[in-house]
Amino acid sequence: MKFRIFGIAMAALMLLSLHFLPKASAEESHGRYHQHLEEPGYTPCEDHGKNVFCSHLPLVVIDTEGQEIPGAITGYADRFNTSIYTKTAENTSMINVSVSVIDNKEGNNHLTDTADFTTRSLFRIRGNTSRRFEKSPYLMDFVDDSGGNNEIEVMGMDAHHEWALNGPYLDKSLVRNYMWYNISGEMMEYAPNVRYCELFLNGEYRGLYLMVETITDGEAGRLNLEESYKGENMTGYLLRIDRPTEEEIETTRNIYSFVERMNISLEDVAIRYPGKNNLTPELAKEIEGDFARFEKSLYSFDYDKEDYGYQNWIDMDNFVDYYLINEFTHNVDAGRFSTYYYKEVGGKFKMCVWDFNNSCDNFVEDAFGAEGMFVGEKPFFFMLVKDEEFVERIISRYHEVRSTYFSDTWMERYIDETMQWLGPAVERNNERWRYAFTDYEPLQPESRNLHSHEEAVEQLKTWLRERGAWMDKNIDALRAVAHPSRNKVYNN
Repeated sequence: MKFRIFGIAMAALMLLSLHFLPKASAEESHGRYHQHLEEPGYTPCEDHGKNVFCSHLPLVVIDTEGQEIPGAITGYADRFNTSIYTKTAENTSMINVSVSVIDNKEGNNHLTDTADFTTRSLFRIRGNTSRRFEKSPYLMDFVDDSGGNNEIEVMGMDAHHEWALNGPYLDKSLVRNYMWYNISGEMMEYAPNVRYCELFLNGEYRGLYLMVETITDGEAGRLNLEESYKGENMTGYLLRIDRPTEEEIETTRNIYSFVERMNISLEDVAIRYPGKNNLTPELAKEIEGDFARFEKSLYSFDYDKEDYGYQNWIDMDNFVDYYLINEFTHNVDAGRFSTYYYKEVGGKFKMCVWDFNNSCDNFVEDAFGAEGMFVGEKPFFFMLVKDEEFVERIISRYHEVRSTYFSDTWMERYIDETMQWLGPAVERNNERWRYAFTDYEPLQPESRNLHSHEEAVEQLKTWLRERGAWMDKNIDALRAVAHPSRNKVYNN
């Protein structure tokens, strides 16, 4: 009997510890800020009528002053489906608009409240597939009166001038990006910070959005590449692997790499930092050479050797976490599109997660059940999973996070608590975008499409449970991929 009582007590203690895990982990590791855990939920105000817009979420109010927003896709330029975007009458890619954020820390927010700040901002539609959504995502670049960068703290996130507004639309659960950015922020040194908000554009309610840090150099809360700037010949830098894009809009200089050779030139490797104003031809050439030396070490017969191998170039713990987060969620684009690598002077390459819109069986073109592994087929990981040490780190780390952030209990409670905290904002959003549930059926086959928010949340929970169960049974099979007998061509 005493053993039974002890067992019950230990089970209760475990559940209790899991319940407080998000806050405790954030404080003990990176201080990750989980908005739904830190900020009060909605309590109706007593001093106004029902016709007054009232939300516990920050409000973003944008006035384009009659200008048409550029960035919509009008066609494709070549056989690689390079997108052509609308521009302004002056042939520029962004317009100058007014942006206000209303964020009362201790109470609800109303359109008549004094703004936390108001700024001018460059503004356009952003994204790739999401550019086609009726609920557009946007890029904001805050500027001062002279047109220079205007760095502002937004919703408690560190001051910067560049921000993304992501509107959950394809993801009818509304939680994928919020949840997995925050889980990634607990596991990794850096993942973009994120806050829920509600958007008003030219006086029209546009629904629930996520204010997200873009991946770029910034203060301590973002990547801190500028601090490692070392003279004219080298600097900390940021690269992005993605579809070919217009240089004026997204990239600075493309790098020819093994990535392009492996994927029939469907992707570019582009320098994202330093930007155009600081990237001299000499510095660009040095960055390209540095990246090429890393690729040479990875794709050579010495890839796993102590003196010459990839271990000298990458932060292995970071790459392992990136692998696991995107493998567990079956995040289709990871490692190929919207893929970011950064490196400080004297440091090693690290990766940063981005965009979970298509994760957890939410990819338009194909269904992805809970079975199978795919990240090992992507550039760089194609070679990394051949190394037994890297695979052993994946397996060990998986079992560690499966008992915490990847546990069924933790993930389902995270989703439930987020939905409970969002409260009436979910209903407002879903009423505004009712079309997304009644007529919008982008997923193939058609049977995958969901027609209520409740169905979308349950689909996500069910898929994550099934994914975890499959991974539990099959994670050790990665050892076969790394076995020397499979990789004789690479191993002596």
